[in-house]
Amino acid sequence: MSDELAEILKSEPEYRRQQIYLAWFDLKINGYDQITTLSKTLRQKLSSFPWLTVEPAVIKESKKDKTQKALLELSDGEAVETVLMPRPSKKQNSPEASRWTVCLSSQVGCPIGCSFCATGAAGFRRNLSAQEIVDQARFWQRRLKVSEEAIGNVVLMGQGEPLLNYDAVKEALWILINGAKVGPSNIVLSTCGPRLGLEKIITDKDFPPVRFALSLHSAIEATRKKLVPAHWPGFFEFFISWAKKYHAKFPSRSHFIGLEYIMLAGVNDDKKHLDALARFAEGVKRTRINLILYNQTVGPKGTSLGNGSPDETARRWQKELMRRGFVATLRLSQGTDIGAACGQLKSEREKL
Repeated sequence: MSDELAEILKSEPEYRRQQIYLAWFDLKINGYDQITTLSKTLRQKLSSFPWLTVEPAVIKESKKDKTQKALLELSDGEAVETVLMPRPSKKQNSPEASRWTVCLSSQVGCPIGCSFCATGAAGFRRNLSAQEIVDQARFWQRRLKVSEEAIGNVVLMGQGEPLLNYDAVKEALWILINGAKVGPSNIVLSTCGPRLGLEKIITDKDFPPVRFALSLHSAIEATRKKLVPAHWPGFFEFFISWAKKYHAKFPSRSHFIGLEYIMLAGVNDDKKHLDALARFAEGVKRTRINLILYNQTVGPKGTSLGNGSPDETARRWQKELMRRGFVATLRLSQGTDIGAACGQLKSEREKL
């Protein structure tokens, strides 16, 4: 939540926060003055705070797959993008989605600067507060006018590096778990792997048991450094050691470590890169490899940030990785026609 709101609640018992978190996801409540579980005095103190900290500026919907992307303005004039992806209904021949996946941003911009990502090319502005992260999900819930149960999955794969905004992300995750009733195994935190953040996950007894995915993109030192400038020498060895601690802390089979790999033509899609990925995955152990077809992305000046590998190359990699005993999937990109897919978010303030 915002610093000002947290300051008011500092002297209140912890259950007051929980009452507010539940109310945030109650569509019948539209302001703090309507939370009848709070005392009248506290409601009056909170009445001046906005019910949502985000305002929609631009909303687009994909003609291909009904994915939606929203540019949300924040109270200080900054903006972030968030994505809503439909998941098909289990009802036979039903055209409607029964569950939704929400993709959330954790920062305004991103300091990592991955060479293939429009967010990183635009630079870093600031961290989001826990409430600004949560309010992206609340925005979609209210737009859909559905109960919190309809938000089936949450992925922190939007703008920003979550582990560089550790405290706010941690608080937001617990709010989504307790307030929106999203199961921890249905939440995925995606990160390029800042060392301090990874170490805190292991030592922090209160870190929520959400799932984890590493933005790897290459298991060869020189290539990953080129693609992910934040990569540091010795990272691969460190991560394999870290993974053992992670598996010990979260022994559930659902807590496999995802390895995300964007395939770029002539950059990381030859046999030596495939072999390196297999060796690294073997060291990580309980893992799933997610091959990602590159979504054509442009930087701030309109220049292309790369070219994706041919589909047949990605399929060949998937087949070979599975032959070697790994679980390997080929990600289905959604919202590519509205700039909502992986690596395409860049907070454009264009007209509807």
